[in-house]
Amino acid sequence: MFEGWLGHMRNLSLASGRLRQAAYAVVSALAGSVLDLLAPRACAGCGRPDCLLCLSCRSLLFRPLWVPAPAYALGLALACAPYRGPVRRIILAWKDHDNRPLDGPLGQAMAGLAPTLSRLIDPLLRSKPAKAILVVPAPSSAASLRRRGRVHLQPILLSLVQALQRQGLDARVEPALIMNSVRTKSVQAGGRRNRSRRLAGRIAVADPSQLAGHPVLVVDDIITTGSTIRQCARALEAAGALPVAALALAAVPPGHEDL
Repeated sequence: MFEGWLGHMRNLSLASGRLRQAAYAVVSALAGSVLDLLAPRACAGCGRPDCLLCLSCRSLLFRPLWVPAPAYALGLALACAPYRGPVRRIILAWKDHDNRPLDGPLGQAMAGLAPTLSRLIDPLLRSKPAKAILVVPAPSSAASLRRRGRVHLQPILLSLVQALQRQGLDARVEPALIMNSVRTKSVQAGGRRNRSRRLAGRIAVADPSQLAGHPVLVVDDIITTGSTIRQCARALEAAGALPVAALALAAVPPGHEDL
């Protein structure tokens, strides 16, 4: 009798759990509908209603752009798309206006670089000791982290790492870099010289012992003049790492650094 009673209670508990899950799903759906009514969703790139990104704007994220390598103190510099028009609006909505659902399509765009990147860096890796590839984000200032409430590049980095692993590469995210106090936003410091001066000596490695001998991919959201990437590469090289490429969601086309 006691065992029967226990079985009955378990069934009640399972049923109660299913009811809670169903209720949560209903409430979430209702909340989403209410939010759509109060603040209708529109494409972050062109403003077309009722979609996060329209197909046209989404396709613009998959137009890889080579950035002149000599400017970046790395062998390769590759972005998902040029930083202009709808792509610029998409990234600013995600980066500065906390449009977190854009994590998904932006992560897919970054992951789309993995097959090309794998082919390009394979000759470089063959000549180095076999160590994991570290995917290192360009650091944000403390003020930017407080304003956003998160490391905005984290989901993008995870998408890239998973794509590299599917290519058979041993890769992991390593938040190795930190940024000391910087008072102005990077987009406010126009021109290569001003950006270099703004970041000079500000980027450092948190723990050099974690980097020695590892090939590194430096990832940023936007490459404008390359000053951030150069500072990152110098700090990583000084710590014994081997920066092999720079990646970004978008890059300002050469000659348009004051965009």
